[in-house]
Amino acid sequence: MSRVLISTVLGLLVMPLTISPALANSNYNNFPIKVSQTRQAQESQGSEEGIFKQLNLSEDQTEKIIAIRDQHQQNMIDSLQKLRGAQEELNNMIISSSSDNQLREKHSEVIQLRTELAELQFDTILKMREVLTPEQLQKWSNLMQQRRESVKNRLGN
Repeated sequence: MSRVLISTVLGLLVMPLTISPALANSNYNNFPIKVSQTRQAQESQGSEEGIFKQLNLSEDQTEKIIAIRDQHQQNMIDSLQKLRGAQEELNNMIISSSSDNQLREKHSEVIQLRTELAELQFDTILKMREVLTPEQLQKWSNLMQQRRESVKNRLGN
């Protein structure tokens, strides 16, 4: 699977990935604004149901993808909350009198939590990929690329 397809497939995991732009920025002072803008951009691109229609998924495929998403969504949300908390702690530590060693430890924790979230997302992608035909995967890739570009443009990045 190409890098573009992998990153594109992540776009279907609507809830956890609505805050990806905020994760790219280690400063959470503007976090609620970024999440809101990202959600608005994604909603304007069409709902999950719209994506399913555009991919021409069968009822069976739709049910399987929703089941996969639902199975993994809570773990991703929990992982994301842990990551946000650790990142916020790190941000606060940077402006406090924390030692370099304390900062490095917290930074390592943030990196580990990011890796865990990425693994959860990738595992979900692998399972979803088994449900789609090669043509649907290509179409999905194109749709998610368009969505990412739209979100990027709306966020001014």
